[in-house]
Amino acid sequence: MTPKDHTLVRYTLDTELTEQETYLIGLIVSQWAFIEAEIFEKTIETFADDEAIPASMKTNAYFGEVLELWKKRVVEAQSAARKAKLTAQYERILSLNEFRQAVVHSRWEWKSDAPDEITAVRFHKKSIKRVKFTFDDLANFAVTLGEIRYSIRYPGGLQDRAEELSELGGHVSRLGWELLSGRVTLDDLAKRDENE
Repeated sequence: MTPKDHTLVRYTLDTELTEQETYLIGLIVSQWAFIEAEIFEKTIETFADDEAIPASMKTNAYFGEVLELWKKRVVEAQSAARKAKLTAQYERILSLNEFRQAVVHSRWEWKSDAPDEITAVRFHKKSIKRVKFTFDDLANFAVTLGEIRYSIRYPGGLQDRAEELSELGGHVSRLGWELLSGRVTLDDLAKRDENE
């Protein structure tokens, strides 16, 4: 991308995060956004056309409020097994929220005596909060969010997934599409894996 004024040099500051850390932070942000969207969509579907929609659903500005409505209107309405699965995800989301806040709303620091550790620093509610992360912490968090997302969408597990695919008539992932269209080859994927 070139600047509009055609300047040859653009001055920026680096985040000093590795490419892998940056990738994982992006994955975490993306997974969390999908979780929020899934919860919002499942909740809004519970309102009848003539039913008043709460302000929190109209603005969708405070995820915590939408999450509580989801628990009340979606989770509580499920069979015992599904309710247990979704309640567990609700609890996981609550327990991971501070970690997520640190990842998304902080600036990052590192020290030469501990280069594999990064510290997320943010000012929140009249205090400075610091949370230390490693690459493995970020990777585990991203996977955990993917698991939560899967469990919210498919509380019945593989049976729910199979039913959805049956209704859709199949699905090709974005990576699958890139392979089929020739935009990416298996050799490209192998090279990418070697670089990680």
